[in-house]
Amino acid sequence: MRGMESPPGAETVLDGRRYLYFAGTGYFGLHGHPAVVRAGIRAFYRYGTHSATSRAGFGSNPALLEVEARLREFFREDDAAYFGSGYLGSLVLAQALADRYDAVFVDELAHFCIRDTASSPGKPVFRFRHRDPDDLAKKLKRQLTAGQRPLLLTDGVFPVFGRIAPVQDYAGVIAAYGGLIGLDDSHAVGVLGAHGRGTLEHFGMKAPNLHFTGTLSKAFGGHGGFVVGKRKLIGGIRTSVGAYIGSTPTPTPIAAATAKGIQILLRHPEMRDRLRRNTVRLKKGLRSLGIEADDSPVPIVAWSMGTEKEMRGIQKDLMRRGIAVAYLKYVGAPAAGVLRLTVFSTHTAAQIRRLLEELAVVL
Repeated sequence: MRGMESPPGAETVLDGRRYLYFAGTGYFGLHGHPAVVRAGIRAFYRYGTHSATSRAGFGSNPALLEVEARLREFFREDDAAYFGSGYLGSLVLAQALADRYDAVFVDELAHFCIRDTASSPGKPVFRFRHRDPDDLAKKLKRQLTAGQRPLLLTDGVFPVFGRIAPVQDYAGVIAAYGGLIGLDDSHAVGVLGAHGRGTLEHFGMKAPNLHFTGTLSKAFGGHGGFVVGKRKLIGGIRTSVGAYIGSTPTPTPIAAATAKGIQILLRHPEMRDRLRRNTVRLKKGLRSLGIEADDSPVPIVAWSMGTEKEMRGIQKDLMRRGIAVAYLKYVGAPAAGVLRLTVFSTHTAAQIRRLLEELAVVL
């Protein structure tokens, strides 16, 4: 396991050596952005580490409130709830909506956080085949009784292969049941959609039964989880969801840095344009090497080839050549694992070209 000794970016220091870095989720290079770092330092001096109490009491402070204000602005929603980890997002959402559904339906390859969430409301849980609306329809028909409403939980973008959930098809399937959809949109917010508002914006979807949660630790260069939506939904989170009212909020310097990251991405949509151009450039180059890569704007490509030993060998060969890529065994990956690339808005055309040239040598 290599240790990171710099902020994650197009070039990243691992164990004392600088690499071209095509791993992780720092899609816009904001984690080490000078303005983000300065905002965190200023808040550290002014407010200390954190409020040392729940937001149900005296725990709110200007930095936390600014994050929520920036989220309202970015997503153009009535209100926002900000909490300590994106991992908690599906839990917060499912508990806040608990009086509006009778059973939970989960993609079989959903992220760990969704799996941990599914049983928490104490309602029946059923799994359907990965990204398969037809199997979802069969499970709904088989498992629901008259008048029961489902909650569908899924990733918006799945983390290993970067595939987008077929949310439009799901919405058509659950409509007959008055069901709800809850997306963990952690890999989509900031990236997908004309304004970076995620999977629903990518598909042009907005409706009262469509909800999402996300993380601020990837595209936005900060930390923590959030839910945005109508004031009634967010008010319920603040008054009745234990993971929100019973936990210490995000450390204040991190919240201040996070607010700045959201502001930067909001004010600089050209960063998303660069990311999309880089995604097209990377995927086109990988296809020329015989690697399967779709045409979606998700800046992730993963593939499996040969054995675990062979893939680890390719990763080591690239590391020796000064290029860091990920080898993963993770939810949704085959047993042997995958090699996984991510591209950032901060990568140059020359850096992407070098990655492709070195891959051509080692594959």
